[in-house]
Amino acid sequence: MDYYTYTIAEHWVCAIENGDYSGLEDNEVKELEGFLDSLPSNAMAWDWSEEAGFAEDEISGLMAQCVKGKLFITEGEYND
Repeated sequence: MDYYTYTIAEHWVCAIENGDYSGLEDNEVKELEGFLDSLPSNAMAWDWSEEAGFAEDEISGLMAQCVKGKLFITEGEYND
């Protein structure tokens, strides 16, 4: 199965996994929605690493405590 790997700040994971945006500011919601809209249309599921580290978050571009997220995709056309 194919996948893309993203470096994502830990504070985004709840919103990505559960749709819980309650801890996010309005501008953060817009950032996250822009990121999610850019993902491949054939995305299936996320798998998150348990190891975290200080790195550049691919959603905001800021340095943060991040985890690696694998986004599994089905075969077919890509949205990139």
